Amino acid sequence: MAERSPLFLGLARPPKYLGLPVGYLVMLAMGVVLPFIWTKSLVFLSVGIVAYPVLWVVADKEPHFFEVLRVSYGSVRATKNRALHGGDSYGA
Repeated sequence: MAERSPLFLGLARPPKYLGLPVGYLVMLAMGVVLPFIWTKSLVFLSVGIVAYPVLWVVADKEPHFFEVLRVSYGSVRATKNRALHGGDSYGA
């Protein structure tokens, strides 16, 4: 396997805010901060306190984790050349 240069890794990494990629921070806000504001329940705040370091570790290992999940479990409509290639190919 070819070694990737630090410049490539730096350019391919998503932008971070508060130590988390922006997509992770949006997911944390939608799943923790907004319900906490709506309900004023400290349960959501405690979940957020636990989730933040977990997301930080996941972001260090795989910065595109949510994009990988979206692509892996997403579905697309069948293309006309599905039988030719044995799958969906968008190039031909």
